[in-house]
Amino acid sequence: MADRELKLRWEDVPEPEGRELAAWVFWNSVPGFGSRSFLRMLEKYGSAIEGLNAARRGGQPPPYTRRAQWNWAGRVSSPVKLGMDEISRASRISARIIPCPSVLYPAPLRNIHDPPILLYAVGSRGLTEVPWVAMVGSRQATAYGVAIARRYGRLLASAGIGVVSGLARGIDSAAHRGAIEAGGLTVGVLGAGLGDGMTSRLRRLMKEVAASGCVISPFPIGWAACKDTFPARNRIISGMSEACIVVEAAAKSGAKITADFATEQGRCVFAVPGDINRPTSVGANQMLGTQAEPLLDIGEVIDRLVSRGVLAAGDGPIRFSGGILDQVDHAVLDSLTANTSFETIQMELGLPAQRLLTSLTRLEFAGLIDREPGMRYTRRH
Repeated sequence: MADRELKLRWEDVPEPEGRELAAWVFWNSVPGFGSRSFLRMLEKYGSAIEGLNAARRGGQPPPYTRRAQWNWAGRVSSPVKLGMDEISRASRISARIIPCPSVLYPAPLRNIHDPPILLYAVGSRGLTEVPWVAMVGSRQATAYGVAIARRYGRLLASAGIGVVSGLARGIDSAAHRGAIEAGGLTVGVLGAGLGDGMTSRLRRLMKEVAASGCVISPFPIGWAACKDTFPARNRIISGMSEACIVVEAAAKSGAKITADFATEQGRCVFAVPGDINRPTSVGANQMLGTQAEPLLDIGEVIDRLVSRGVLAAGDGPIRFSGGILDQVDHAVLDSLTANTSFETIQMELGLPAQRLLTSLTRLEFAGLIDREPGMRYTRRH
């Protein structure tokens, strides 16, 4: 009933500026006032400022909105000024505020049920330059899990795909750093507001991620982490992604929650099979055959994105790849004939395995080679 009642869509809402943006920022800070209530308010009153005026006059809240949040907003004396002050705080830490209708807001996230009203973003790159894949997993990761996450992060980035994760220890950090090592894009989603109060480890990782991509949060500056902020963070990780990869997860974990959100949102979910004797593999292994496909080769994820039209494979380079072949790529291409094994190429060229994998991934999704079973490759003619 609630979904049928809501007629206004985000694509029909103009991007706010000035005082209207400040009103959006204020409404985003009202506890429990989500984007569906916000849209219904825009539908009923025409703008965020008019909604504030109505709340202060004691007007009726929009449909399906709790009276407590509406009354709370109506009692605040200068809500637009509070919003302007928050915009200034964001500016002082070089954070951009990206409202949901903005062209800078990730379209897949905008299209989920109840997306964030706005995002705070700090970093050198945008959120719409590449398609994104989520990679999540245990904080108590094994060396195997960390190696897999780092390797897959590098390969995804080399194929022109951004890596999204949650900036936590273990799998998240490894996925971010793998993408950074490949010179690709990565986004870290915080379970708190931007600002002070971070651990030294988190500050270092955020600095690395922001330099190679972006750190984002749906929460006001300085908003403290709590039990409710992390599910919201996980929902954004899955919502802005085209697929979700789980690398090691306990039976009850944030990674499992992220995978559940991804399933609800219609995303592809993959899980890396793990050691059945380890608690950190129980959750990922339980997903296999139910909500997740086993992931043995990162090429399966990239193939899926191609089949869904997210990436375009063909005679030229894939969309979003944003680069040209380097000398190593040309050497690898020249070494291929028909059904050439990975080992043969490596022996001939003397390349490190990871550098060769990166080059083969780029060549494959530039449409120059075909990948065969058993890590064999054939040059297209």
